[in-house]
Parts: sequence; C-alpha cells; structure tokens
Amino acid sequence: MGYRVGIDIGGTFTDFVIIDDDGEVTLWKEDSTPDDPMEAIEEGLRAVSDHLGTSLEALLEASEAFVHGSTIATNTLIQRDGGPAGLLCTQGFRDVLLFRDGFKPERFNVHLKRPDDFVDRYLRLDVPERINVDGDVLVELDEGAVRSAAAHFRETGVKAIAVAFLWSVVNGTHEDRAAEILREELPGVDVLCSKDVLREIREWERTSATVLSAYVLPKIGDYLRRLEGFLDEKRLAHPAQYMQINGGCASVEEIMQRPVNTLGSGPAAAPAAAAFHLAPGTNGRSNGAAAQGAANVITIDMGGTSFDVCLIREGRPTMSRSIQVEFQPIGVSGVEVQSIGAGGGSIAWIDTGGALRVGPQSAGARPGPACYGAGGEQPTVTDANVVLGYLSPTAFLGGRRTLREDLATSAVASGVGDPLGLDAIHGAAGIIEVVNANMVGGIRSVSVERGIDPRGYMLVSGGGAGGLHAARLARQLGMRQVMIPPEASTFCAFGMTVTDVRHDYTLSHHALSNDMDISAFDAPFAQLEGKARERLRRDGFRDEQIHLERSVDARYRNQIHELTIPIPGDEHYGPEQLETILSTFHGEHESQFTYSLPDVPVEFLHWRLAAIAESPRVPRPAAAAADDPMAAGQAALTGEREAYFPEFGEKVATPVYTMSRLAPNATIRGQAIVESPNTTLVINPGDEVDVLDGGRLLVTVGAAG
Repeated sequence: MGYRVGIDIGGTFTDFVIIDDDGEVTLWKEDSTPDDPMEAIEEGLRAVSDHLGTSLEALLEASEAFVHGSTIATNTLIQRDGGPAGLLCTQGFRDVLLFRDGFKPERFNVHLKRPDDFVDRYLRLDVPERINVDGDVLVELDEGAVRSAAAHFRETGVKAIAVAFLWSVVNGTHEDRAAEILREELPGVDVLCSKDVLREIREWERTSATVLSAYVLPKIGDYLRRLEGFLDEKRLAHPAQYMQINGGCASVEEIMQRPVNTLGSGPAAAPAAAAFHLAPGTNGRSNGAAAQGAANVITIDMGGTSFDVCLIREGRPTMSRSIQVEFQPIGVSGVEVQSIGAGGGSIAWIDTGGALRVGPQSAGARPGPACYGAGGEQPTVTDANVVLGYLSPTAFLGGRRTLREDLATSAVASGVGDPLGLDAIHGAAGIIEVVNANMVGGIRSVSVERGIDPRGYMLVSGGGAGGLHAARLARQLGMRQVMIPPEASTFCAFGMTVTDVRHDYTLSHHALSNDMDISAFDAPFAQLEGKARERLRRDGFRDEQIHLERSVDARYRNQIHELTIPIPGDEHYGPEQLETILSTFHGEHESQFTYSLPDVPVEFLHWRLAAIAESPRVPRPAAAAADDPMAAGQAALTGEREAYFPEFGEKVATPVYTMSRLAPNATIRGQAIVESPNTTLVINPGDEVDVLDGGRLLVTVGAAG
C-alpha cells in the first residue's frame, strides 16, 4: 500500500492528511508546538501510524509523496527573531532598503513609523563593482573589499549573507564571485545571491527578497535539516517536498536556495484542494450545480488562529508579485491570500469605547480557548460556539478532547456579557456576529473591493472552524452555494497531497511591441525549458507528467505597474504570436481597469516560465447513491440539541446528523448541525444541504437575513 502525506503547521493545530492508493483519506489534528514544530510532527505521525495499524517507519517507507508547509518563515519575520543577516551590495547603494521605492506603506498616515529594517545599517556593506543595464562591466569587482567585508561579517556573527549587486539580473558574474569568496572566508555561513532568488529588475524588491531569504534561512534551514534527518532515519522512501507560495511544491534543495518561497506556504495549498473537489468527471445529483461554480470560487480557511481567503477566477487563483510581509516586498509571484486574525482561538474583548471586538489576538494552542480547560480564561470564538450549542462538548476532535461548556460560559459571561449587560448566550451571539463581520470584510477585500461581485462565485469552506460560519457568511454576501469538502478540517494539508511540483523561471528582457524581434525569444525560452525539464527529471518525473506555461509581464509605456499575462507556448514566435499576446494584454487590461489603449505600444519586462509536474490523480472511493434524498438524510440523524439561531433570537431544538453516515444524494434542510470528528457544519433555517459523491456537502443558501 502506498501513501501520500500532507502536513500543515498552523498556529493552533498541526494538520495531517494521509491518502492511500485506494483513495481512502485519514485526517488527524495535533496541537502545534510553537517552541519546536518538530515535536508536533513526530507526535502526529506516530499517532496516525498507530491509527492506521502500522509503524511510523512502515508508513514513511511506503510514502510516495511527503509534502509539508508551515508558518515558520512567516512567523520568523513577524516576530523578528531570525538572522542576524548581512547585506553585500554595490558601492553607494547600501541604503536601498532605507529608501525603499520612495513611498510610505500608508502614504497619507502622518503618524506612521518607518518600518524597521531586517538588516541593520552596520551590517549593510558596499564594495566597488558596477555592471550596466546591458550587462557590460564598468567597474571590476574589488575582491579585496569583499574579503574585508567578510572579516566584518565574521566579527559581527552573521549567520547568513545576501549579495545584491546592480544589474546582476543581466550579468551575474560579480555576484557569483563575491559569493564564492564569502563562502571561502566564512565556512558555515549561508550566502544567497539576488540573481538566484529573484532574477528581475527593480532593485528594492530584488534586494528585499534576498534579504528576507537570508534572514529566515538560519531558522528554517535548521528546521528543514532536522526534519530531513528525522525522515531519513525513519526511512522515508522519497525526498520530502515543501509547499511554496506559488501554489506548487519543491524539493528542500530548491527551498534552501530561495527561502522566500516558503512565506505563506500553508495557505497557498488551498486552491489545489478546491480544484480537486471542483474538477469535472464526478457524479451526483447536485454535481451540475457544483460545476457552475467550478471556475469562479472563493476559498476560506478558518483555523484556530487565522481566517484565510483566496479568490479563484476562471479556474486560476489570483497571483500577485506585490505581496509584502512586515511592509517588506517578498518579490516572488505568489498565491494571493488575505489573512486576518479571525480563527477559533481569536479573543473577544471590549475596547475603550465599550464596543465588542474580536481578534486579532489569539489564545493559540496553549493555553487555547477557555473550554479546553488548559488555563485559558479569556472568551474566544470557540467558546462562543460551545455556548451557542454549535459545538458538541463530547465530539470535538472525535472525542479526543472534551470541551468544558461551564468554563466557556463563564469566560463569555465575565468577558463580554457582564460588561455589555447581556446574558452568556447573547454575549456569545454578539461574538459570532462580530467575527462574521470581520470575515465578510476579508472576503469583500478580495472581491467587492476589486470590482468582483461575489454573488456569482461559489464559497468553498475549509478549516476546522469554517463550517460553523460558512453558510452565514455566504448569506450575508448574497452567495448562493457553499461547498464543504470532507477534508475541510485539514483543507491545506489535503491540498498539499494533491498539489503539483512547480518551479518558476524568469528571463529579464526589456522590449517594446512596436520595435522588437519576437523571434529572439525562441532560443532563451528553449534554454529555460531544457533547464526546467532536466530539473524535474531529476525529481523523478517523466516527460509526459511535465507541463510548461509561458507568460510575460506587460504594461503600457510610462506605466509603473504591469500585468502578467499567459502567452502562446509555441516553440517559434513570429508576428502572429505577437498579435495574440497584444490582444490578450489589451483584453486583460480592460477587464481589470475598464479601459484599454490598442494604439499605444506595449512594454515587456520579464518573460516567465512555470514548469509544473502534475501530481498523480487521487481516486475517489465510490459509494452507492440514495434513491430517496430526504430519507437518506434522516438515516444520518443521531439526535438533537439546543442551538441558537438569530432568526429565532434564542436556542431551539436542532437536529444533529453524523457526516460519515450521509450517503450521496441525501438531502438535509436547516436548521441542523452536521458533525464529523474534525469539523462541524451549521445549517441555518432556510438552507438546504445536498450530499455529493466523495462525501462533499453542497449548501444552497436560503434568502438573505
């Protein structure tokens, strides 16, 4: 029996997904261990192995893929506990990080403090060297100055060095030589070159990406080396892969060269999970309705700490190269995920004006919400869901943890109810109303605020807490359909098991559409594609598994921002291909900005290649569909409990169903609660749930209220 393993380290839980050759899926959640993430991984893998009736060694030895994502790099930047790192740059340009792009992050905020640098000025050293825009050497590299810089870095104890010279994207010889000298002088210190991290123009972005990589590398490098050592010791059959911000995974070797790709690596797996469940070729009575939303989807992932939102338009997730962490650009193209502090562990509090607020502070994994009984005393979203009757105190995590309703009620009453003159139930209802408003704002930020009407989109809900809120969020946004995958509680970890391996390559070359020889790109693209195929072959992929996608960054002349548009993958470029590229650009520009300028020359900057190796298609176990939808729904009824719904203003008797007992074609009408070992779905009055093949639940939302 072979397995695919996906592991996602979150702020509260570390999620595990194991898929065998028959498509059977095992889900597991383990408390995260922020002080040492390896601890949760080891405990979780042993627990999953025991659950499967095998040993850890046997599980890993039979694993055909092991994909991992974490928040380590992101947290390192947010907490500023990485480095220390040094920067070696061209003489006269040591303050590129200080001057940034000439703008403040919030241009009209006169009170905004300048963001702190990740490399202090005394660790930013410049050396004589100069290459021009054409790649010609104007000033030879002063190797003596590089050795002097190495001595300074040695004295100050840096653990990693970023090398970022002007125009290294067109001629990287000086960066290569400087890195060679630094490695010779400073054995054991990691050295990264900007031409390898981000081979693109714009000095601040390229320098920032390299500095951020150097800053997080000591911590993430130590972690990955420990992880690889542990997996090797336990006989993992194939090298581990790491989730990247671009939505694909890559080997640890690739990650060590471009650590910036690990930022936001966990949430970037959400589109792959959604695509798997919305792919054509499935059967089920309601699958036609599901297919309507397959191309346009908004994914949400509500875990213990954060609420992540991603928009998928026409089958593709929104990608961005303007993503920043701590006001610093990461430079690389990544899946755009909007994250807010609205998870199950988000703390409810009363501000100085007497208003109820929720988050962004979180109770985390330890001590966690008050209902965990682990010492938490402040009211959280999870506590509110317990008080309102949505979460069963005895069914949480499949019964592995008992929730204390008395502690939840006490925390909500003292922290919210008493200050606002409310009882515990209405205090809890207020917490849910506020956190829902926060999450609606997060969804609007990726849709309405960009001119996209979410009412034409399907909401795909992930995260252990997502199903408690998803139908209500959809109702407030006017969305008509919500899909709850069976792996919703471990949504991103599941996405890692079905995601593709991906490597991105860039060719920097400036050209104008009215004065260019497009055939000149035949040879460079052929060279990039040869390099990409060879890299994926070394990872063990066959040519028929490899897919190449070309794109280009384009803009109208004198614009400062560009669009990345797909371009033909022909081996030969000529006038016909150029016309196709221009037509695509004008159409995309009009779609996003409501106008186009067909008579204005188009400027091209970066020519891109994405090399993708498709993961094996995971089979979906088939189950017999029910003949009578309503009767099949009632067959999964296991009892009822009192639960609060705003439509009634009080707790009412609510049927409770067991998710695993729902056959395809079954139907449930709200109000109702559907439970599984790792997640709970709240169905509001007027909503209806249809069960699709593969255990997917499709909620049709009733009238807005």
